[in-house]
Amino acid sequence: MDPAALTRRRHRTTQLLQPILRAYALGYLSSTTPKVVSCLRRLWKNNDLSYRDKLRELLRALTGALRLGSFPTFCASLVGGSTLLPLLVLSALQAACRRLGSDPKSLSTKKASRLIQLATAFFSAWFSFQLLNRKPVALQNAYGETQDGTLRETVVNQQATRLDLHGRPQFAGRTMDLTLFTLIRALDSLACMSWAWSQKKRKGNARWALVGSIVPQLADSAVFAASAAVVMWAWFYVPERLPRSYGKWIDEVAKVDNRLVEALRRARRSIFVYGKDTGQAPLLESMCEDYDWPMEWGDPVKTIPIPCEMVHMGCGPSCEKHAVSRFVRTFKFACATYIPLQIAFRFRSMKSMASLRRAVSDALRSSSFLASFVSIFYYSVCLSRTRLGPKIFDKGTVTPQMWDSGLCVGAGCVMCGWSILVEHAKKRQEIALFVAPRAAATVLPRFYNKKYQHRERAAFAVSAAVLFTCFRECPDMVRGVFGRIGRSIMN
Repeated sequence: MDPAALTRRRHRTTQLLQPILRAYALGYLSSTTPKVVSCLRRLWKNNDLSYRDKLRELLRALTGALRLGSFPTFCASLVGGSTLLPLLVLSALQAACRRLGSDPKSLSTKKASRLIQLATAFFSAWFSFQLLNRKPVALQNAYGETQDGTLRETVVNQQATRLDLHGRPQFAGRTMDLTLFTLIRALDSLACMSWAWSQKKRKGNARWALVGSIVPQLADSAVFAASAAVVMWAWFYVPERLPRSYGKWIDEVAKVDNRLVEALRRARRSIFVYGKDTGQAPLLESMCEDYDWPMEWGDPVKTIPIPCEMVHMGCGPSCEKHAVSRFVRTFKFACATYIPLQIAFRFRSMKSMASLRRAVSDALRSSSFLASFVSIFYYSVCLSRTRLGPKIFDKGTVTPQMWDSGLCVGAGCVMCGWSILVEHAKKRQEIALFVAPRAAATVLPRFYNKKYQHRERAAFAVSAAVLFTCFRECPDMVRGVFGRIGRSIMN
């Protein structure tokens, strides 16, 4: 064979394999790095293990993802099917056209290329989905809660049948987070394409140009505000639906007395009732004792409603002073987190004082966003339950019990997310697309009967097909960091 032709073939093979290798490497790093970091922390604290045992533990963490049903294999299979299958299908169809006497050039049109890409990406995603779902999921104590009031996930090492050995239904949902992430990203890409098409159609219209510059930014803000409202509502009333790390982070930022949150939860369940002695007074009376408040404040029979000063937790009776205090405290907390992170992320590209100032400026803006989020939430709760709500609505129509059983928390949830307007436009879209899948996960069931798994599988396959087609045909329609990573893998 001609050396030049052999070189071209090798180069072509390398080009075809590069996306698959990149996908596998990215999947391996994303799934292994957290495990390795956790393993190193555990080994550092544990001095009872020998050097050989520590090395064995570290190797287990490094090689745990090197198996067929792992996330890296899934990534490689998904990308490989979406890049190689279109070429194979196109070659097969062209050969069939030649045998039938048709013109194979008809398959080279843009419309046919998109259709082939969409179909092959769908089948690739459909079959790759099963790699992560080979083992079924069972819920420990599926017909009741565990001792800590939550449902724990355990893997069943048996074949994925409809019923287990005891005749109980098997469950699915291992990849629900991945499916929701893919679905939200696909919907965002479709929305971007629809918007670009409408802008192109109305090109030259000055009024539409003004609308076109405002609507995308407001849309991202609205998506985040709605998602944040769902997440905060879940944190208050159904915290078991949030990932444990996510709920723990909100606890750390909110810094609210758990007894106060529990009182609001019991009010929603009609256990803590104003004007009735239901035995709930000790819950908040202990809080009154700690903060040196009158004991009757904690008794729902004597005090209707709970004074806002209890919500302020030591900041005095002024709702405005409490909101400012919350802003300052959260701003300090956020700065201690964001400034070092921004400097660390930009350290390699930081070549001047201007770069340092830009990093600090972005960190301060992000800190202001988080501080505004917290202060707006608390201030909206106070405004609705004691300041504005009772003046707008008569107490006979909307009672204090109604405000404290969900309406005041709902007002805080609705308003706090609009603090995203403090952030840059590009940062808004990234944050909105990060929070939206988590909000969807709190609404949908985390685990479900395995007989319905085909619905999740279809949703994932369609969404992945849309995304891979966008990466090939209109890569700019996949926004944010995910879009840049996807383009770097597919190119």
